[in-house]
Amino acid sequence: MMRTNGGDNSTASSATGVQEVILAITRAADRSLLEIAGEIVTRLTSEIAEFTADEHIVEQLNAGAAHNFAITMRILRHDIEIDQVDPSEPANELARLLAQREVPITALEHAYRLYQDSVVRWCLQELAVRSDDATVTAQAALEITRLVSAHVNLIAKDLLTTYEAERDAWRQRRSASRSARISDILGDRPIDIGSAEAALGYRLSQYHLGMIVWAERGEGADDELGHLEEAVTALATPLGIRGHPLFEPRDEHTGWAWLPLGGQNNVDHAKFAAITASWELPVSVAVGAPQKGIAGFVRTHSQANQARAVAQVARVPAPRIFSIAELGAVALMCSDLSAGRAWVADVLGPLAASDPASEDLRTTLREFLRTGGSYAAAATALHMHKNSVVYRIHKIEDQLGRNVRDGRLELENALELCYWLGGTVLAADPY
Repeated sequence: MMRTNGGDNSTASSATGVQEVILAITRAADRSLLEIAGEIVTRLTSEIAEFTADEHIVEQLNAGAAHNFAITMRILRHDIEIDQVDPSEPANELARLLAQREVPITALEHAYRLYQDSVVRWCLQELAVRSDDATVTAQAALEITRLVSAHVNLIAKDLLTTYEAERDAWRQRRSASRSARISDILGDRPIDIGSAEAALGYRLSQYHLGMIVWAERGEGADDELGHLEEAVTALATPLGIRGHPLFEPRDEHTGWAWLPLGGQNNVDHAKFAAITASWELPVSVAVGAPQKGIAGFVRTHSQANQARAVAQVARVPAPRIFSIAELGAVALMCSDLSAGRAWVADVLGPLAASDPASEDLRTTLREFLRTGGSYAAAATALHMHKNSVVYRIHKIEDQLGRNVRDGRLELENALELCYWLGGTVLAADPY
């Protein structure tokens, strides 16, 4: 019994010793509060890259670090219970700011783990010089670690919830604001260029390449809009574009986009072909021409719309790039298909028939005209013998009743309509 009582006395003595040494540590912390908080902020900004370059984030860290540290010390003294502590306003503001900056949530988690580690380390260093009783030191170390960890876990949980709520709300606000600005620009309504660029995250005083991207309904992608945005980014990559494309969802299957070309006023569309061939989900793309400034922003989008009008009536397999640079006058002629069909019949005569033989002749003539009227070049492009091309051109001229070099522009336009729109502008029966 004496041994038991002695044990009880020893336990009570140890508990008192633990309380006293922790109290001494927290009082020392109070005297050096700002200095310790500054060291914690320095560690956070040096170890978390997303914090380093943003002035506002550092301001919020400085505003909240001393407050958070003071609260932690009060918890260690048992002046306040952990479940009575809510995140400080600077801490909440930091979480909201990180969400608005699109800083990953892992950075916020990392910050509070570093805070926890910094506080525990400082307390343990103080403990080492304030207690020479091994039992008291061990118990105090456990108590400090337990309370600091519990405090950080509770606060971090609340702040992660704040972050996620602000991220969702911010994206909705930003999306609505961005959509409104794009609508104002396309609708030729007055805008303030500076605020518009800030809302869009996109510079308007440069060359733009407008795009419309879409996938056929029912293709089965889990995140179709995300896939379309990835497709736009993939198309920008081979062009060496430095800035981020501007992507605007229009519905769950369609997106508008603008590629920032800077001072570049031309685009090599041939670079797009390999990209589209590798896409898992078939995506079709209508592309305008490079245009500059706000007026160019509108114009290149309008051209992409014209190219898409061709895609909607084209008889070609998807996915495919429909570029206004290739389509030319075809895009304009799509506005009245009935008139286009009649015009094609007038220009091509018997060649406007929807049958394999006429299609072969149209293909030969189109390539012959595209290669500058060269039999040899057309033969190479068509993988045919030169004499076969000569024979076909003579046959075409017999059917047309004239030399193919006469009225060449009309022939080229009519052949492009047939190439892109197929049966939509061809006669059902032979001429």
